[in-house]
Amino acid sequence: MKSKISKLMTALCAATAAISVGACTGGPGDGPVTPNPDNPPPPPPKEAELITTVTDNSKSNDGTGFNKSLWYRNDLKLDMGDPMLVYDEENEIFYALGTRGGTQFEIFSSDNLTDWAEESTGGFVPGQNSWGRTNLWAPDVQKIGDKWYLYYTANYVNPTASALYNGENHCQIGVAVADNPRGPYVQWTGQNGYGKMISESDLPFYGMEHQTVLDQHVFEDDDGQLYMYFSYDTQYSPDGERYTETAEIWGVKMLDPVTWEMDEATGRPKIERLIIAGYKDLNGRKTDIPWEVMSPSFSETMECVEGPYMIKNNGKYYLTYCANSFVDMEYAVGFAESNSPLGPFVKPNDTYLQNMICGVPTENPGDYISNRYRGFQTGTGHASICKVGDELLLAYHAHLNRDAWGVDSPFANGGYTQWRALGMDYLYFGADGRPYCNGPTFTLQKLPDVITGYTNLAPSAAVTIDGKTNSDCVYINDRYTNRAVRTNEVNKEAQFTAGTHTITLKLPAEKLIKAVNVYNSYDREKSTTVIDRIEFGSTAYVNSLKFNPNYLIDTYTNATQTYNMNFIYPHAAYNVELTNKGVTTDTITIVISCDHDFAIGEIEILGK
Repeated sequence: MKSKISKLMTALCAATAAISVGACTGGPGDGPVTPNPDNPPPPPPKEAELITTVTDNSKSNDGTGFNKSLWYRNDLKLDMGDPMLVYDEENEIFYALGTRGGTQFEIFSSDNLTDWAEESTGGFVPGQNSWGRTNLWAPDVQKIGDKWYLYYTANYVNPTASALYNGENHCQIGVAVADNPRGPYVQWTGQNGYGKMISESDLPFYGMEHQTVLDQHVFEDDDGQLYMYFSYDTQYSPDGERYTETAEIWGVKMLDPVTWEMDEATGRPKIERLIIAGYKDLNGRKTDIPWEVMSPSFSETMECVEGPYMIKNNGKYYLTYCANSFVDMEYAVGFAESNSPLGPFVKPNDTYLQNMICGVPTENPGDYISNRYRGFQTGTGHASICKVGDELLLAYHAHLNRDAWGVDSPFANGGYTQWRALGMDYLYFGADGRPYCNGPTFTLQKLPDVITGYTNLAPSAAVTIDGKTNSDCVYINDRYTNRAVRTNEVNKEAQFTAGTHTITLKLPAEKLIKAVNVYNSYDREKSTTVIDRIEFGSTAYVNSLKFNPNYLIDTYTNATQTYNMNFIYPHAAYNVELTNKGVTTDTITIVISCDHDFAIGEIEILGK
């Protein structure tokens, strides 16, 4: 891979940055910056040279205009729902599979998260005698021991059907196995942990044939103990488990990769109720977490949490899931936390949207989503978590049409079979240990470190603003950008008054710098469109860096009308890529002049 990257680096297309310094503007009607005699822009270093750069000024979904060996962007080119993303470290390649046609799982591969190709010999097709051959949904791929296990949902028609349980046509859970992540996978058969022989026509996870269970995920704890999490549609449950008319998250301990723990007295698995939509915990109320119960497609008595996925950090268990209906823009990823893999789980709600990891924030149903964010990345849910070296990617599906479900998307290129497509963003853990994501993004993002060889050095830098350290300096390199406009989400952007300001990042030692990302404000009213200059020590600089105008949304047009929007895509950056090998320095200086108050969300320095 490293040799491949080297060859690609030498073939970069470059656009020479303009030498003149431009005025910062934040919206229609902004005029040029009035020079401030008390704080003029400093001159460039005397011995500095201008650097040719590659920046992203292309349309935000055409897959061009950027170096695919250094960046990726969520252009929604791979159509699928419920995506599972796996990184094969040995072969340095990604595999993705998800809900598509319903009768099989195709596997796609990529080495850059942008260009995907179907693996002709991979995937999974159930056998002719399989218990479940239709409605194959929600693949979950896990390496356990020296085998790769594919857990999936399929439709099961119980041969002992009963009118008591709605005709016995329910989703159940299956498992297939392979020697490598790309497959091909073969439906598992054999003797389970209780000594029972399981044939191709038998449910491997039996005991809930009369119920609807789906969206399974298997988690292996540090001690090797396995747990399965799934969405349980309780409207078909026995009286003792029929708490609501909703889909909830339940869990169960496993004996081995193909056997969940059973209650011998009842013949059912020892399942535990974990998460309910809208409830902070099992003793809460439906109004505790309002964003989880805003789905326009549901009645007042119906809610849904599904797509669970577990991640552990510093001894704490974080169970992620998605809430609302997948056809609605409000569909988003949340999390609950616990000291035990089977709970009790609690959703943090000290501040608004505290437990939302990825989604379009809103105060009321449709308030900002339908009216303010047309054209945004919406319906982002059913996520898996992919470990890539020391980094984590949250892989989710997003609506191809960003305006209305079930309508052909103006962003799609044709030939797709679904109304959803793969998207991904980085998953981080904050100072409180809790997971968060700067997405969903529709802008240029760095590729993982193990792919490019470059890492974000900014968190190790000492930051000053106008030569001083203040309370806003921490927001420059905390790996966090805001995403919600005019909600009660906590603001973590560095704030600046009108005029000229200088941000300096001092690294502990000299490093080879390849790229810099300066993330604009999430608020259009506080955004900028020009950076005066970025200096790389005293040896090089870039003048008058322009912000990609395609990230500033003034209007959105669908098949029937044009809407006035006036917003900016969250986590959108000025992207500077240095030609050749880059520049060796320990100091990055950024100068911005603006005629109105502005904010900066984050700065990344990619180097080694």
